[in-house]
Amino acid sequence: VNKPVGYKVLVIDKRDHIAGNAYFGGALAPDGSIHFVPSDANVGQKINASGVVSTYSLVYTAGNGYYGGVVAPDGSIHFIPRSAAVGQKISPSGVVSTYSLVYTTTSAYSGGILAPDGSIHFVPFSANRGQKIDTAGTVSTYSLVYTATNAYLGGILAPDGYIHFVPYAAAVGQKVSPTGTVSTYSLVYTVSAAFDCGVLAPDGSIYFVPEIGRAHV
Repeated sequence: VNKPVGYKVLVIDKRDHIAGNAYFGGALAPDGSIHFVPSDANVGQKINASGVVSTYSLVYTAGNGYYGGVVAPDGSIHFIPRSAAVGQKISPSGVVSTYSLVYTTTSAYSGGILAPDGSIHFVPFSANRGQKIDTAGTVSTYSLVYTATNAYLGGILAPDGYIHFVPYAAAVGQKVSPTGTVSTYSLVYTVSAAFDCGVLAPDGSIYFVPEIGRAHV
C-alpha cells in the first residue's frame, strides 16, 4: 500500500503482554498515550507519544475482564466491564482505581460510548439491562427494550445525540436518546455474529461493519 511520507501505523495486538486475549481495545489519554484495555492481562500497558511502551499495576484483574475503553470528561480512562465484578479507571495522573457496579454478569458489556451529558454508557452484549456512569461517578442501570445473548458489540454516537448499539446477534437495532429514552428499530438484515463495530459517515449515517464478509446495513 502506498503511504505518504511520515505516515505511521500503530498495530495494537491483543497478545502484546503475555496472556492469550491480553487486551481488547484501546483509548487515547489526554497526554497522547494510548492505553490498552486489559481483558486477560494482569497489568495495564500503554505506549506514549514518543513510542515508549510501559506497564502499570491494576487494582483488579480477571479473565475476560474488560472490553473497550472510554475517556471521560475529566480525562480518566474507563475500562468497560465485560465479565469484571467492578469498574476500573485510570486518571490522567496515572492513578488506577475501581468502583462498584450495579449489575454484573458474564460477558455483560462490550464497548462504551460517551453521551452528550458526559455519562459513559456500557453497550449491552449479554446484559439484560443498560448501565452507565455519570460525571459525578454515580453508576446506574436502565431498562432495555430488547435483550439477547451476544446482542450488541460496540456503539456509535449519532449527530442527534442518540447512542446506537451495533447489532451483533440482535434481531433489532436499539438506541438511547439524549434524555434516556430507549427504543428499537427494524433491521434489514440480521444473523448471528452479523456486525462488530460501526462508523459514523460524513452525512451522519451510521454504517455497521460486517463481522465476516456478510451483508451491510
